[in-house]
Amino acid sequence: MTLRQVYIVGLLGGFSAVLSLVLFAGLAVGLYCAVRRLIDLHEDRKVRRQDLKACREIARLGTTSHPTEK
Repeated sequence: MTLRQVYIVGLLGGFSAVLSLVLFAGLAVGLYCAVRRLIDLHEDRKVRRQDLKACREIARLGTTSHPTEK
């Protein structure tokens, strides 16, 4: 192999290494964002369920000073 061919092969190897690192970083960021979104959705659902439970408990309490509408 000539010196130019060795240089081109090394250059291609370097580009492929950089490209693979960029792709890996992109996939890692995408996976992190997806997992973070799922965690946030789960926490929001928990809060909504707790709020609904609190609203139902408040509705079960009888009020004596105000008549209820029927």
